[in-house]
Amino acid sequence: MIVVLQAVVLLIAHPGFLNQPPRFATMMFALASLVAVSLPLLWQLPMGVNMIFGAFMLLRIALLYKGVRSLKTWQNGVLLLGVFLLVMQQLGTIFGLQGGVSFLLLLALLKSYEGRTRRDWQIMVVVMMFLLTGAILFDEGLFTGLWTLLCLILMACTLALCNEVAGRDALRHSLTAFGLTLLPMVVLFVAMPRSSTPFGGLPQHAAEATTGMSDRMKPGSIGELVLSNQPVFTATFANGVMPRPQDLYWRVMVLGLYNGNEWQALPDAPDNAQAALDKQVRYEILMEDDKGRIPALDYANIPELRGFVIQGGNSVRVLSRQGVRRFTLTSSLSDELPHQLTPQEIQLYTLLPKNTNLKTHTLARELYQQSGGDTLAFVQAAYQYFQKQKFTYTLKPPVLGTENATDRFLFESRQGFCEHYADAFVTLMRAAGVPARVVVGYQGGEYDADDNFWQIRSKDAHAWAEVWLADRQVWKRIDPTGAVSAARIDNGVGGALADEVGELVQNTGFFTQLADRGRFYWQQWVVNYDTDRQQNLFGWLGLGRVRVASVLALLLLGGALAAVPLWLWWRKSKRQAVVSPMAQGFSLLKSALLGDGFTDLPSVAPFELCQYLSDNGQLSPDVDALLREYVRLNYRQAQVSRQEALQWYAKAKRLARKYRRTQPQ
Repeated sequence: MIVVLQAVVLLIAHPGFLNQPPRFATMMFALASLVAVSLPLLWQLPMGVNMIFGAFMLLRIALLYKGVRSLKTWQNGVLLLGVFLLVMQQLGTIFGLQGGVSFLLLLALLKSYEGRTRRDWQIMVVVMMFLLTGAILFDEGLFTGLWTLLCLILMACTLALCNEVAGRDALRHSLTAFGLTLLPMVVLFVAMPRSSTPFGGLPQHAAEATTGMSDRMKPGSIGELVLSNQPVFTATFANGVMPRPQDLYWRVMVLGLYNGNEWQALPDAPDNAQAALDKQVRYEILMEDDKGRIPALDYANIPELRGFVIQGGNSVRVLSRQGVRRFTLTSSLSDELPHQLTPQEIQLYTLLPKNTNLKTHTLARELYQQSGGDTLAFVQAAYQYFQKQKFTYTLKPPVLGTENATDRFLFESRQGFCEHYADAFVTLMRAAGVPARVVVGYQGGEYDADDNFWQIRSKDAHAWAEVWLADRQVWKRIDPTGAVSAARIDNGVGGALADEVGELVQNTGFFTQLADRGRFYWQQWVVNYDTDRQQNLFGWLGLGRVRVASVLALLLLGGALAAVPLWLWWRKSKRQAVVSPMAQGFSLLKSALLGDGFTDLPSVAPFELCQYLSDNGQLSPDVDALLREYVRLNYRQAQVSRQEALQWYAKAKRLARKYRRTQPQ
């Protein structure tokens, strides 16, 4: 922004007025701006750093109210050492994303403790610019982007106040500068060559960006996720493909290990299962990093981009960790995954703890015998058992305890959510010697017809099962929840449990849909504006490939468009300068005091007018005060506000009427 660039130039030039102390209101506004900049950071930093920042901020405000503008050098040194030790104690380092941002945040606040002059406070504003960069590295979402723009305006207002611009005019100048520079910034962002990775792509820690889906499952774990409307990812299908909601099984991980209480994910290892090549669909996913896990449709083919692997259970993993990412994947819409199991894998997928859930084992053997040893008939018998025994689908099942939970579910409560049915079904299969496993991910989603994308939320979290058919050497997807609630598969959890989930997970209203669309386009065109998307945009604009010539052409075209509002603003400013209220008022005052026929009246300066009136004994106190105010306003470093100019003009006009006399003879 223009005001920010001016501040940097002023700091380098170091004019004398920057050594003057700022007003109290200016210092308080600067601290408020720092608080605004820190808000998105405090959500990401340890609680200890937040408490230190809050304590130091309250202390600084208290000192300002007591008239203490700055501390002594040795006192600031002690505070600096204390901040360093506290950050080291909390994070063990002042480097890296968390350590560096924590230290820089506290340094920005410490700068206010030595804020004797306007220059000191302007330096603090410059440090705040780097803090905004840290906020974007933590979170590249739409809210952070909008908050960053708001903080830039606040920082520009702070710089204007440091230059003694009145409050209302400081805001007006800042908004004007922002509006004038917005189009040039967009042109530069669009035109400059992009890298193949999104901006800010720094590795993240595992706990810094997750959807909340754990690598373990026990009764109640999926139900907790469903009680949230939090967006997880968006999906866009190519070539106008419109899959049915019941076909959208977004696989995240396979849980194949069972200890009698909970299911655990298989160790990460390559998987030789290959999805069929029929019914292929191509789609694009936008999501935040979730420990490298990608929610791919059943069943994913090898991704086209490097850095991807297919691991246990046809689960897609990405090796790089770069925040919000855009992936293009290909899957075969099928409920079968060809896979030849080894004897070791068959043993793994039939393993159950001994001496637990004995009733379930007995039921499994009975149903398997009634099915004549046919796996698909056995699956159908399990379905019929759920239906005949009147099992119900609910988010509020009774607590089952930790021992023999599957027995209690099948023979006592008969109430459960998707994880209860997946657990019971896979246990039944394994108890009969049929290889089976639990799969967790998301099912369905909300389709936005206007913008042609699917929004998948936490409420779409789901668990289902897979059974291995030995005669066909394939994994068969089985969703036992469908046996008791087909509405869950067809209409989502909101349609199946409308009475229980209430407004929390119902179809979202206008403002939520608007936020979804804003988030979608922000991630598409800002966060993930990479080489491919830039190439597509250049082609759509008729510029061909991204080359030096096409970039220069776009810069020239965009620069010409951006110059139009700048030119209009310049013309308006020039007209306002010609009819400056202060110039008009001074002209009226000279005419009234000296007469319209005074020689060289237009060239008379304020000091000359004072001297002339004083020599002739005509300089009254009110005229002297008004002329001194004119000099102070016009010849100070800061720009005169419109309000100040109009106020001075009104005073000059009143005095002109009072002292008007005829031209000297």
